[in-house]
Amino acid sequence: MSEFFAASCEHGILRLRWAPDVHITYEIAVRAARVLEGFSGGWTLPLLVDLNGVSGLTPEARAGMNAYRGFSAVALIGEGPMGKVVAAFSQRSLTPTAYFTNEGDALDWLSGQGSRAAK
Repeated sequence: MSEFFAASCEHGILRLRWAPDVHITYEIAVRAARVLEGFSGGWTLPLLVDLNGVSGLTPEARAGMNAYRGFSAVALIGEGPMGKVVAAFSQRSLTPTAYFTNEGDALDWLSGQGSRAAK
């Protein structure tokens, strides 16, 4: 889909997997959000983000991600130092956001966020 990320929607959950060694800029983050909006059909859906392999992100990208309100909840998956950095700044997000080291726990948390999908 993009050299920077892959996006999809499965069973009402948006998924975003960043490409290995990507450095996320504000422009790349906006592009990903627009692709995800295309999958949502006008609904506000939960998002599962795989951060493994991300090499960095700009302060503008961090600010934009925290301010964006297009998802009902965001589960971040990561294991390395960059995942921990993203998890730390995501605590300021306007959207319920949590960090996990495995997909199963992330999906359980998203399902526990209730039916937040809205048009």
